[in-house]
Amino acid sequence: MKSRPLKIGLFNECFPPIQDGVSQVVENYARLLTERGNDVTVATAKVPFFDYPQTYDVKNIASVPMLFRLPYRVGLPTWMVPLQPIMRYKCDILHLHSPFTAGRIALKLGKKNNTPVIATFHSKYRDDFKRSVKFDWAADFMVRHIMEVFEAADEVWVPQKAVLEVMRSYGYKGKAEIVPNAVDYDLTDLDLPELRVQARHMIGLTDEVPCLLFVGQIIKEKRVDFILEALQLLKKRGFKFRAFFIGKGYWADELRLGIITKRLRDCVEYKGQLHDRSALQLYYAAADLFLFPSLYDNAPLVVREAAVHHTASILTEGCTSAEVIDPDVNGFLAPNKTTDEFAETIINILSDKERLDKVSAGAAATLGLTWKQLMPEVEDRYRHLIKRKVNS
Repeated sequence: MKSRPLKIGLFNECFPPIQDGVSQVVENYARLLTERGNDVTVATAKVPFFDYPQTYDVKNIASVPMLFRLPYRVGLPTWMVPLQPIMRYKCDILHLHSPFTAGRIALKLGKKNNTPVIATFHSKYRDDFKRSVKFDWAADFMVRHIMEVFEAADEVWVPQKAVLEVMRSYGYKGKAEIVPNAVDYDLTDLDLPELRVQARHMIGLTDEVPCLLFVGQIIKEKRVDFILEALQLLKKRGFKFRAFFIGKGYWADELRLGIITKRLRDCVEYKGQLHDRSALQLYYAAADLFLFPSLYDNAPLVVREAAVHHTASILTEGCTSAEVIDPDVNGFLAPNKTTDEFAETIINILSDKERLDKVSAGAAATLGLTWKQLMPEVEDRYRHLIKRKVNS
């Protein structure tokens, strides 16, 4: 087994061109495991009429649009699974990144072909369910339903220890392996100070004006409204800054309107979603501080992406994402109470350049793991699980 390439199936509803943190995880797994000589297939809810250019295979899971959360798609009910071509797929190992239809198909294939199945827990699903169904009892029922997927997997992975606590709160009683997230930006051969100068020039920033950045889904769960209110307070206090929001989501129209009604058009811009990773890199490199007060995320890639560009993040105390943050060493934490406290913390950070530079360097040193560095460990874990399954 060790001497031959693996045939690997990665299953997730979401995949580029639809962009979010999980789709980026799957895309990087697929690309780099293929580069390592493996035969990789991604099974996903394909976007109609999109030409998938990847060198690896992308197989379709029959799906429909999620009307309440476009552009996402959701797989058709599992009773239709036997009718789908994906059910003829065979491989050495199945790795599911979604507990919905894609994940249940992976479990069915694992049982059918005696193939080991890994399940990675990525999101705070209960928060999503509560926004969709409004009733706690319904959200709890849906959580119990998806946790059956993780209970049935041969192995469960979480990106950091605090995420297992979230799973426990959902009723999961099994074990979990910690396999961290990483970044796809490799800046080894780049002159970061020069990149920063170029990026700020291209974006239209002067040296003396601090740059604040948010990248992610433009949804209330990410507390985009909280950030906007804090920025309004900064302006009212006479603090000079420029801020950029990058991403897309159901709250985008409210964000645009908020920038206008709060009279922030001279210092805040909403750039939409940037599919070009090089274009996005300019904003990471130009920023002085990354704003991420979200209580919704488990292990956000964007905090690591900012860190590798020597841009430290400010998060809020007590959130799951903050587990990787050592305050004033590789990031900053603000009290999780009011926008006033968040704004005051931003001012204090940006008023001490020596402190900010030190923490930004610490962020790059501790949070800059690349997917390329991580993939040998992932492949090794795959091989060990395959071996255990064969011997069991």
